[in-house]
Amino acid sequence: MQTKKKTQFFITFSAILIGLVHLIFPDIKIDAIILTLIIIAIIPWLEPLFKSVELPGGLKVEFKDFEKIEQKAKEAGLIQENVEFSASNKNQINNDTYSFVEIAEKNQELALVSFRIEIEKRLRKLAEKYSIESIKYSIVKLIEALSQNDILSLSEKTTLRDMIQTLNQAVHGLEYDQRAASWVIENGPKILQSLDEKLKIRSGRITVSPDEKDEHWIDASFNQCKKDTTIEWHDCIKTHTELWNKELNKIYKSLFKKLQSPQKEKLKETQDNWRRQLELEKKFLYSFEDLNSKIGTGGIAISSQGFMYKVRERTLELEEVLNFLV
Repeated sequence: MQTKKKTQFFITFSAILIGLVHLIFPDIKIDAIILTLIIIAIIPWLEPLFKSVELPGGLKVEFKDFEKIEQKAKEAGLIQENVEFSASNKNQINNDTYSFVEIAEKNQELALVSFRIEIEKRLRKLAEKYSIESIKYSIVKLIEALSQNDILSLSEKTTLRDMIQTLNQAVHGLEYDQRAASWVIENGPKILQSLDEKLKIRSGRITVSPDEKDEHWIDASFNQCKKDTTIEWHDCIKTHTELWNKELNKIYKSLFKKLQSPQKEKLKETQDNWRRQLELEKKFLYSFEDLNSKIGTGGIAISSQGFMYKVRERTLELEEVLNFLV
């Protein structure tokens, strides 16, 4: 907001200054070339106010909407820095899923439209997984609904909403320069991969597990945690225990909605028993008054991590039931 106000003051001051110069020196003529140079000089100051400026003669200057979105996406975890994709890398890119990558080299507007479609597909699949009726929502309202149900974080919601708004401009025929196509090629697959992480179907608890296991996004986040000190370790465990509990609640609610009455009653009973058993185990372990002196803060952290893994296992078990039996 401060930047915008400063820019507005600058533009107002410049306009007044030019007006005064014209009054004091009326013989000075401002032709089209001088006017164009003046506009070019102030363009860098206009970025906080406008997305693009069109100069006399049809020259169009576009600001970097996608670069701002990219920064937000990285902060939200939608773009992983260490993941590399390219149009020529056939091992990493599926032609059907990431067809927009090759399209971008020939038709950037069509690539942006295709990329938007791929994002919407995944968001609607996410809604279906968690029993949200996506058909009644527009894509923007669906993003809001997913956020309200803790399926998307606040930062993910903000990033995806801004991204969709920008991509919608391409859908409506607005032109983008080559940087937009390059951005899609570089970052599009990374964003889709991040959404795909939330949609992966895992096995190994009630079904046969493949040799290659997919890492859950919460596990990936936990593994990237800083654990250099005991405090950092405890904080990491606490944060990810909360994430697993939220994920468990979402999976449970979705599964409950999709089951028939007899299974609903059994699910509720087993879940209540599981919760009760977990709390009993915690109460038993932490009932020892000298626990800290016997196992130390490191031991406390390990026990907390063990309880986190119990929530994790229950979550993945119910998720597998949801994916394979319902």
